[in-house]
Amino acid sequence: MDLSRLQYFSNSYRKEKKAFTLVEALVAISIMLIGILSALILVTRVLYSTSIIQNRLTASFLAQEGMELIRQKRDSNFVKGLGDSAGWLDGLGSGEYRIDAKDMILQQEGIDEPLRYDKGGFYNYTVGELTPFKRKITIEQIDENQIWVKVLMEWKTKGMFFDLEVEDYLFNWLGI
Repeated sequence: MDLSRLQYFSNSYRKEKKAFTLVEALVAISIMLIGILSALILVTRVLYSTSIIQNRLTASFLAQEGMELIRQKRDSNFVKGLGDSAGWLDGLGSGEYRIDAKDMILQQEGIDEPLRYDKGGFYNYTVGELTPFKRKITIEQIDENQIWVKVLMEWKTKGMFFDLEVEDYLFNWLGI
């Protein structure tokens, strides 16, 4: 093989090698861009869902609190009656209510008002910063020894409306 022919093959090999590295670089950059964009989309979805999940958890705790406040009202009626089961429904008649953990009074007015969050870390209807949460408690008397209680939580997050329902049956266990 003569020297000129060897140089020709050597030069053409270098030219192909340079072109091949340019294609490799473009493929590598496109793969990296796909990976970075995928991670960015994942992070934005997680950040978007975080507030929705946080509000859903808060709403479930507030619904549970509403149910516990009704149970406490029933049990307080038992204690006030000191064994007389006739008054276990005092203040727990059929209807729609709101209840505040501070004063423990069932109220039929203002049930569409949002809850407030005060500096002490409590949700109430009178003092504090407005929240997106509304709590409505529905009580229906089934018979003289049983009531049905439903707590409905409604709120708005990221422009979407959400709701959560909790229901339970409470009994006059003292009179049974």
